[in-house]
Amino acid sequence: MAKKNKSFFKFTLVAVSFLLTISLIPIWISPAEARIKFKPPVTSAPTEGDYAGGASRDKGSCAIGKASSKNTSVVKLLPKSNIGLTAKQRPSIMVYIPATTAQKAFFSVQDENFNHHYQTTLDLPQEAGVMEIKLPASAPALSTGKKYQYSLAIICGEYLEPDDRLISGWIERVDKKGNRLDRKVSVELASELAAEGMWYDALSTLAELRKSQPSNQYVANSWQQLLNSVGLNEIAQESIVN
Repeated sequence: MAKKNKSFFKFTLVAVSFLLTISLIPIWISPAEARIKFKPPVTSAPTEGDYAGGASRDKGSCAIGKASSKNTSVVKLLPKSNIGLTAKQRPSIMVYIPATTAQKAFFSVQDENFNHHYQTTLDLPQEAGVMEIKLPASAPALSTGKKYQYSLAIICGEYLEPDDRLISGWIERVDKKGNRLDRKVSVELASELAAEGMWYDALSTLAELRKSQPSNQYVANSWQQLLNSVGLNEIAQESIVN
């Protein structure tokens, strides 16, 4: 009997040790468990002057979107409302660029009254993925309480043509008291910004984390969850390529 009790005691110790060991192993967090979700704010994009409601004007060539590629369209990373909020003077704009032979794109920003605000020619990435467009310090700051429309046209030939592929979206700068943007960049900060409807700021926060921590699965899952929450599932697993 003593021998049986001794064997049982050893077995118990081994089992407890095993349970303690596996409890210390990091658990992979699926996108559904990342716990970051965008809450749409009470605002809307102006319709006057918006190209087909901000959809892609798709008449250019440039071999955009190879048949072997899953995502074959230029896609703006925006909620279905076609507008996002920011507290930044110069926010970053994200656009998915599929495989293409085009090398340049024309980017512009104008206000609700169609007044020119900023424009530039951009180099396109050499591979398909999410392109981050940062408004530089030389660009005029966005004014609080105003809405701006950005447009991106893929230049298929030597010059920009009317039929070149174009997308557009809207930005609204708002005044946020107790600005969270002064805090250290983190998934938690991105989650709070998303819950407050601050689309551009939440997205750029996660983009910064993805670029600085490319192997961090929690960051990758949080990025996917944010995009999934606004219906951008097909873009959610694409890399940031610039």
